[in-house]
Amino acid sequence: MGVKPFALSLLRLFMKKCFNAIVKAIRILVGVSLVFVSLWALLLPPAFPYSTHAIVNAAAVTIKAGDRGQITYAPTSRSTVLQVGGRVAIVKRDLAKVKRKLEEQNFTKLKLEDQLKNLNEIVEVQELKLQEANDEAERKRLSTGKFLNSSLVAAKEKAKLYKADLAEKIADLKRVKPLFDDDIVTAAQWSETRKLKIEAEKLLRVAESELDTTTARLEGYQRGGSGLSEEKDGISIAKMEAYDKELSNLSIQQAQLRAELQELHKQINSTLDYNKADQTYELTTPIEGIVWHRHAVSGEVLTDEQVVAEVADVTSLFVDAYFRRDFLYQISIGDHASIYLLGDTRFLNGSIVDIQVQESKSRGAKIINTVELDRSLLKVKIETSDKDFNPEDIGQLAKVLITNGQPGWFDRSRIWLSLLLRSHTNQ
Repeated sequence: MGVKPFALSLLRLFMKKCFNAIVKAIRILVGVSLVFVSLWALLLPPAFPYSTHAIVNAAAVTIKAGDRGQITYAPTSRSTVLQVGGRVAIVKRDLAKVKRKLEEQNFTKLKLEDQLKNLNEIVEVQELKLQEANDEAERKRLSTGKFLNSSLVAAKEKAKLYKADLAEKIADLKRVKPLFDDDIVTAAQWSETRKLKIEAEKLLRVAESELDTTTARLEGYQRGGSGLSEEKDGISIAKMEAYDKELSNLSIQQAQLRAELQELHKQINSTLDYNKADQTYELTTPIEGIVWHRHAVSGEVLTDEQVVAEVADVTSLFVDAYFRRDFLYQISIGDHASIYLLGDTRFLNGSIVDIQVQESKSRGAKIINTVELDRSLLKVKIETSDKDFNPEDIGQLAKVLITNGQPGWFDRSRIWLSLLLRSHTNQ
């Protein structure tokens, strides 16, 4: 009976030592695991490409004022999603500007009318000069016609006289020739007779040439020509052509001024109608989105084309993530992205759609313009595959891990652990 209790005591002592050894081993294992995980989280490189920082972003549309006026914003907040055509603000037009514009248009109108009046006077003077040149040319033509007729009669009479004189000289030569042959007339007398005959021939040729010239000029006059000499006729024609060309240029200027006046009248009528129309106009959004930035305050007087607001497109939410440059060859467009939103601790899935180096310029307007933090970083644009972002997510910070494909349960566990540990250690 004494041996049995002793054996039980030994068994209890052995079991207690074994239990203490197991507990100690478990503690050592847990401690080593925690140290290993901590060192991995703090010092060792990540198992997947891991973002240094990331933010939820959206495409931006800029709203600008049309005409000058006083703005009043619609009561919206960053949680108010405006539909396409939703009102951003109302602007009360500045009618003083319209009046100034009307005054400028009327002044321009008076100036154009004065220019047109002066131009019309110049045209009248030029037309008078052209008419005088035509009248002078016609008078010269008529007087030239009379002169040519009388010259033709005189040329014919002259040619007739020279022809008769030549006939007499030929007859004299015929009578003197036999006497010269019989030595009744001296050689000097014979030579004188021949000389008179030759001179008569020359005079007749000159008279016939004058007759032909006068006849040709008269025929040209009768066909409608001026009848003047080529030199005088060229001067007269050049003078009239110069007047005619000047009148043509002036007519073109008149047409241009009349067209400008007609267009200005339309503008003045449009301005008058505009002045009578609604004195306010709306600024609306062309996209579905939220008003993210206001660049003015209600009651402020806007200038033309002034930027008044930026609207975030809630249908185009994405993540801008930044990675170290040494991940360049581990990241490709189309890779899977695991996104952890720090604000509400949500996990989302996405894919890479664009990769940029920091030195490249921004492509497209974004509602949050991130600054260049480090030239050694890569900028990656990520879109969610299931489009499960909310408008309230814009501006949230996130952590992103990249895998080549859709991760399995083991990789998802590692991703979750990496995101969880590194999110806490980096805070």
